[in-house]
Amino acid sequence: MRSISPPTTSPPQTGSKRAPEDNMEEEQSPESLPNNPFNDAVPRERPSDYLRASCPLCFGGEFPQTKKRRNDPDAIVCIDACFTQKRNRQARDPPLKHPRSVFVPEKDVNAMEKYIESLRPSKTHARKKQNVTGEENEDFYEADGKLRVPKSVLDACESGFTAADDRREKASTQFFDDTALMALLCRHDIVLFIVNMSSAGEKQHYVITLVESLFQHLPLEFRIGLLYDIGCQAERSCVKWGFLDRYTDRILFGISVFHALWFE
Repeated sequence: MRSISPPTTSPPQTGSKRAPEDNMEEEQSPESLPNNPFNDAVPRERPSDYLRASCPLCFGGEFPQTKKRRNDPDAIVCIDACFTQKRNRQARDPPLKHPRSVFVPEKDVNAMEKYIESLRPSKTHARKKQNVTGEENEDFYEADGKLRVPKSVLDACESGFTAADDRREKASTQFFDDTALMALLCRHDIVLFIVNMSSAGEKQHYVITLVESLFQHLPLEFRIGLLYDIGCQAERSCVKWGFLDRYTDRILFGISVFHALWFE
């Protein structure tokens, strides 16, 4: 049986060293900004052999598929983190690669983190902008109405998630190299991609890395339903800062019913 594993090659990285602390608010020239570590997806008529072998029910069969409604997703996936899976901070063994590994290479995750940081302004800069424009006390639909939930509701959701995340053991980064695993699964509980987390809490570059990895294996017209417990915040960042701008029209974000009821 021929083993099929996701390609792990990455394009050459370009970028610049981080500016000193006192210059963090200065805008960088386009030439110095890091590039997206993922190339544009290769045109294909059907999902890759890797996805078709991973879950024939989601990605097998004939394409394009017949759908009742044009905007229905072709497949549904979910993302979540598991903080019980850790690795002690110690000297690393020589790297070993499993022939059917589902782990995204660490260099791609680190490159995506730098890319995300280059697109999104720092929190200090964002607070200064709010004070100048008076946005902090205003309530409206952000991104010219593209977001369907008011800013006040999204801000409260973000604050609640941040507070819960802050209660997580921050000292874990002192004792562990890898603090958790974040995985992307299809709706039949088949693991498609995994990233090692090295931070004490969830950061959006992990989610973006997993979604980018998935779309590298999909046809250009393939639509995805993405379930994530704070998908509202992921969609907000994608719309405001251009994360996943190549795919946003092909992603339908979904959240748990209990989270949706909180919005009410």
